Amino acid sequence: MRRIPEQLIEDIKAANDIVDVISERIRTKKAGRNYKAVCPFHDEKTPSFNINPERQIYHCFGCGVGGNVITFLMEYEKIGFLDAVRELAQRAGISIPESDGGAGSAEDPVYAANAMARRYFRECRAGPEGDAARRYWQGRGISDEMTEMFQIGCAKPGWDGLLKRAQKEGVPPSVLEEAGLVIERDKGGYYDRFRDRLVFPLLWSGGRVVGFGGRALDDSEPKYLNSPETRVYHKGHYLYGLAQARSALRASREAILVEGYMDTLSLYEAGFHNVVASAGTALTIEQARILSRYADRVFVAYDGDAAGIAAATKAAELLVRLGVKVRIAEFPDGADPDSFVRQSGADAMKEELSRARDFIDFLLGVSPPETAEDREKAAHELLETVASIEDPIKADLMLEKIARSLSIDRGALTRALEARKASASRRSAARADGAPRRGAEAERVVGAAERAAQKGLLGLLLAGGDRALRVREELEPSDFTDPLMRGLAERLMGEEGAGAVDVGAFLDKLSSSEEASVITEISVAASDDDNGGRACDDYIRIIRRSAIETEIGVVDREIETAEMTGDEEKLLARVHARQELARRLRELSAGD
Repeated sequence: MRRIPEQLIEDIKAANDIVDVISERIRTKKAGRNYKAVCPFHDEKTPSFNINPERQIYHCFGCGVGGNVITFLMEYEKIGFLDAVRELAQRAGISIPESDGGAGSAEDPVYAANAMARRYFRECRAGPEGDAARRYWQGRGISDEMTEMFQIGCAKPGWDGLLKRAQKEGVPPSVLEEAGLVIERDKGGYYDRFRDRLVFPLLWSGGRVVGFGGRALDDSEPKYLNSPETRVYHKGHYLYGLAQARSALRASREAILVEGYMDTLSLYEAGFHNVVASAGTALTIEQARILSRYADRVFVAYDGDAAGIAAATKAAELLVRLGVKVRIAEFPDGADPDSFVRQSGADAMKEELSRARDFIDFLLGVSPPETAEDREKAAHELLETVASIEDPIKADLMLEKIARSLSIDRGALTRALEARKASASRRSAARADGAPRRGAEAERVVGAAERAAQKGLLGLLLAGGDRALRVREELEPSDFTDPLMRGLAERLMGEEGAGAVDVGAFLDKLSSSEEASVITEISVAASDDDNGGRACDDYIRIIRRSAIETEIGVVDREIETAEMTGDEEKLLARVHARQELARRLRELSAGD
């Protein structure tokens, strides 16, 4: 696309309320002027993620992340700036000028190559080469409407169909290789990765294609072939079907997790629009975290064979550790969700899901404990899962279920769990640095007080008005001893006028996440403080006192040097200078 005008970006931000955008992805709760949530960017028990609707920013006081609606989408969805702007524009119904392919195009070359490949695969599907692909999906009960929704295409049997198309469109083979679309030959040159296959585009937010999956149309091996890891595609962070399932997931807060592309298509065709797949990989913790943001309950519906049961157990355990309510569906005679729903219908699938067992019942059903030793082993395995659950209520309920299911005394399980946690804590402490910290801690206390004052002054500059004018009159950026604060003070003191600073626009001017974190922390904290924070005089006094104390330290060293060298004239001058500094320090301290 062409470079997006700054004013259009501002219009897109203004059209997307940050509370609404974030609330569509995580649960938020009103707290004073702000909204709070459990931070989606780090593990925590107590909500420390704050959203300020007035300034349209967010900040987490736990991990320090912060920004505006665009940066949130970038971090949450793991997408680039242009993709985030595109998705927000689409959400608000705002049109963005399309790319003309010229030198000024801001399109990422890998995304552009994937978009070109998607067009090519779709055109192949529409031509005579697509007959075999159409027969395949129609034979599997997938409608043309569904293939349109999931943008399915096909690849020709030849070795260089995509390469030839790319050459016509000016996409170099090196970019195709970077996108995982071609493979380099041993003796030079390239050949298409996807050949004679049904092709599933892997869609991300805003409809961008990050990669592809291919299903062989004959008996070729491998039956399924996926894009390799690329700069834009990380299989362990991707869930197939999430782009189509988002609205259903948000509405129901329930998800059906399957393994493959056809499982997803068949269930979606049958009316289960909240289905996603961990296609191409066993469920990873990153995929589980993504799913937990959309769903409070997940039905794990993997294949009914031994491999599927083992994979379902691992997937369920990951989700349980994240506090998700899990039910595992079990299909008869080793069937998979795709074959089951096609043969038995949607009602039978609903009935199967209603009979799905929770994690503990499923695990004990797979390997029923027959002896006391079996029960003990199962208890220890389950306690390992309980120990990782952060929500104490969910952990307690699971502990109670384990006690009932294994007929083990609840108190004994509680003591075993506490012993496990204590042991883990001791190991963590043993790994920690045990060096003396007294001096360093004292230095941090002084530094923390000064940094707090500097943050307070930056907050006054952001708020504008008489106090901001006073800060400008009394201090210079050089008075901010923290380099990060000094840089921000220079920017803020360079802003024209004495009005309040548009924090959202100011964030766009910053060059580092550290600067953004400081600004959002200051802004959110100030907006939630009805008393207005500490007085301007207090902040300035702390800054000046710190400067004098630093100067006294320099003079003390000069006095020591003069005494050692016998320079009485310099000694007398430095003593008088120290007395004057001490007097000024007393005057400042008298105001405390």
